[in-house]
Amino acid sequence: FVATAKAANDLYPVDDAPYEPTSPVAFVRRMWPHAQDAARQLGVAPEVLIAQAAHETGWGKSVPSFADGRTSYNLFGIKAHRGWDGERVVNSTFEFVNGVAVRQKDGFRAYSSYSESFSDYVNFLQVNPRYQNALEQVDDGAAYLNALQQAGYATDPRYARKILGLMNGPSFDEALETLKSADAGPIMKEKS
Repeated sequence: FVATAKAANDLYPVDDAPYEPTSPVAFVRRMWPHAQDAARQLGVAPEVLIAQAAHETGWGKSVPSFADGRTSYNLFGIKAHRGWDGERVVNSTFEFVNGVAVRQKDGFRAYSSYSESFSDYVNFLQVNPRYQNALEQVDDGAAYLNALQQAGYATDPRYARKILGLMNGPSFDEALETLKSADAGPIMKEKS
């Protein structure tokens, strides 16, 4: 069930089908309601969360998946390390070791929906003391992303810079403008 958007911050009917990546516009429109919810909980702009998810997944094209093709719905590259008792999926990833990108296999958290992915991202940051500085920088997207990087969220030494570059790029601007226009069309969100 899909409804036409009247404003970007309206609540929309839901659809729990996995996202089929077609464009940055489609990615932003699909994830926007979840980003808004998570952003309210963290105090950061939803655009920052959309950009981070877009960077982590290549606009939704590289979400970790199971061998049978099912998606993990993991939009933030959160690993399934000790303490995680939920479902997990093993995929290839690049980690930076001594400044060099190395491909390796690692376990990632798996969720039942994009909403759950955003919710776990919020919880992951809030319960890990190492991210406290980032949570104190939420009024400034660049400072927030840099603090995440400094706290070890990602091994890529250019992690924050890459997300900020994406946020300042034409694809991101176009997606946000399309989303926020009055005639944005249907926006879908999966069932909670």
